[in-house]
Amino acid sequence: MKYAKIAVFANIDNLLTYDCGGYEPSMAGKRAIVPLGSKLVSGLITGPEDALPPGFPESKIKKIKEIIDVSPALPENLIKLGLFIADYYICAPGMVFSSMLAPLKKVRSKKTVKLISDAPGPKGFTDAQRMVIDYLKTRRGRRADIRDIMEFGVKQCAKTVKELEESGNVTSEETAALSKSRTGGAPPDMAAAAEKAGITLNPGQQSAYEEITGAVKAGLFKTFALFGVTGSGKTEIYLRAAKEAVSAGKKVIVLVPEIFLTPQLTESFLRHFKDRTAVYHSGLSEPERRHEWQRIRDGGVDIVVGTRSAIFAPFDKAGLIIVDEEFDQSYKQENDPRYNAKDMAVVRGTIDPAVVVLGSATPSVETYHNAVTGKYAMLKLDGRVEERPLPEVEVIDLKYDLNKSRDLFFSNEFIAKAREALDRGEQAIIFLNRRGFSSLIMCPQCGHIEKCGSCDIPLVYHRADTVVKCHYCASEKEPPVKCPSCGKTLFYKGLGTQKIEDVAQKFFPEKKVFRVDIDSMKQNDHVAIYEKIKNREIDLLVGTQMIAKGFDFPEVTFVGVAGIDSVLNLPDFRAEERVFQLLTQVSGRAGRGGKPGKVVIQTFNPESSGIRAAAKNTPEKFYEEQLRLRREHGYPPFKFLLQFIVSDMREERCAAAAEKVRETAEAAAAAAGVKSYSVLGPAPAPLSRIRNRFRYSVIIKSPSRKDLNTMGRAVKKGHFKAVVSIIMDPVSTL
Repeated sequence: MKYAKIAVFANIDNLLTYDCGGYEPSMAGKRAIVPLGSKLVSGLITGPEDALPPGFPESKIKKIKEIIDVSPALPENLIKLGLFIADYYICAPGMVFSSMLAPLKKVRSKKTVKLISDAPGPKGFTDAQRMVIDYLKTRRGRRADIRDIMEFGVKQCAKTVKELEESGNVTSEETAALSKSRTGGAPPDMAAAAEKAGITLNPGQQSAYEEITGAVKAGLFKTFALFGVTGSGKTEIYLRAAKEAVSAGKKVIVLVPEIFLTPQLTESFLRHFKDRTAVYHSGLSEPERRHEWQRIRDGGVDIVVGTRSAIFAPFDKAGLIIVDEEFDQSYKQENDPRYNAKDMAVVRGTIDPAVVVLGSATPSVETYHNAVTGKYAMLKLDGRVEERPLPEVEVIDLKYDLNKSRDLFFSNEFIAKAREALDRGEQAIIFLNRRGFSSLIMCPQCGHIEKCGSCDIPLVYHRADTVVKCHYCASEKEPPVKCPSCGKTLFYKGLGTQKIEDVAQKFFPEKKVFRVDIDSMKQNDHVAIYEKIKNREIDLLVGTQMIAKGFDFPEVTFVGVAGIDSVLNLPDFRAEERVFQLLTQVSGRAGRGGKPGKVVIQTFNPESSGIRAAAKNTPEKFYEEQLRLRREHGYPPFKFLLQFIVSDMREERCAAAAEKVRETAEAAAAAAGVKSYSVLGPAPAPLSRIRNRFRYSVIIKSPSRKDLNTMGRAVKKGHFKAVVSIIMDPVSTL
């Protein structure tokens, strides 16, 4: 075959066909340089092509200019996954593969050509061959990189060099894009490691472990939903299932939602699997990511632990994929390609094939539904390890208790329970899902609220930097003093983690208080902070959702939730679910080491179903109620969502484009005979302006993802006087 299909790294919806230009057609997975218009661009070869597209004249087909890689940069299974993502999420395949190959963006193979003889054969040299010969004569050592020869102006350079090799005039040597890395040696003795740990699985753990490993050994694709209360020992099941997979010669991918969660889980895997474990997440420096990617590709790694992008770990085949805290919204990519790594773990499981384990104490409503309806195999861990009790949870209604408290932020009961734990020499956590010092800057006279000039979002005061910031566009300025409307002095009100940290230090001056949020964290700080907590260098930890999941600190016995109402009041159909998950997860940090735990939740909405379910530990009742409401109102898992976010700097143009988007989608539905769908909008999005761009939302509900794809592709091909973002399966509609 003389043609190849290439996904160029650009926003082009289709694969393009190129003449192989003298290269072998079996080049799938390698990167190539090809002409596109008047430019040379790079792309990924996805496979051979038997023939040209219908009606396309052979005289117009362009040739591959250069192959970048000696060996494939991506294995066949990831090519299939990438093409699925491009189709399902309605995005350009080249953008998907560019994301997959991010560690290699600045890396390419090198081909050196050396002149051996300038004597012509019986037929002499062609003009192109003579140019190569003459150019090499001018170079030191009579050798040059093939890219330099190409830039010298030699036409069909690769083909010409190959002809000169066959005639014995030149030789060439290729160097791989990445040098071979250390392989890490043979896998450690897993049985000895487990025996040394001295951990015996309880009956629930043992049953789950046997179900998972049985499927792994059989080489099957199967998805397990592992539901276990916080502290029920899911990590131990992960470790032992991974041990069985590695012992059977299979590779393992472990996904975690946050960088800050990676050190603790990684430590567990490193302790068991030594340097056969790779860490992969966006918090690594570019050289570190490239090094880890190289180790994975070269077979020096059995297990990859990482965040969202680790689902693209370049194993030829994964045997086990674990998604920890599978409900977490950070598994959804916010920009193109807008894939959800949890869902793509299941898709990759069908391709490789691999066993997929979706683990959480608080599964998403969709995962719970898939488990109870039999689409996923359900595994339940009903109690904590060693029969440790769940923490006692108390809900405080701030409408009454705050008025009796001596502080405007904490109730008396909140402070009393925190002090009891700290006085016993134990550790405590205070959770607030809001950064900054003051979350609201307002005028008491006229009611003016200080907002970001680009986003129409209230600004937040950050005392540590003495600035007010927008948490959406990252703009900042000096804190204003006077109201721009009436001239009165502005009030700085509301809660943020910086203020909570400040107030907590005043209440407990003798204790070491530390704050963890995105403002206090720098690259690789998460490792140092984790060590400080483990080594008892921190008494009281104040933080956002970064501390709510996955940690196992035995000395933490008190968890205080300073406020959750900001999450509950979001205009999003997942708000109650989000509240239940956050509260259950952060409550689970208390009492994990054998000592009794206490949780105090402050709220103005104690009757919230999410708050009540988290406090009383009634997850099944909560999920069934959520499923009833979603069936009634037409939300996932009963109907699927496709959202279009239309943005422009002029609101009237944005609104007009959003209306045209709706009309385009409905016209496509009519042409395809699609009738079972409903449209919400167009209407201003809840976050109506960000970075000086107005935002309008159009949401389509349908029981058929195929029908949504039909409408989405029509919009993708349309022309609008505004930017249109296409979001399949949005995790938030803000």
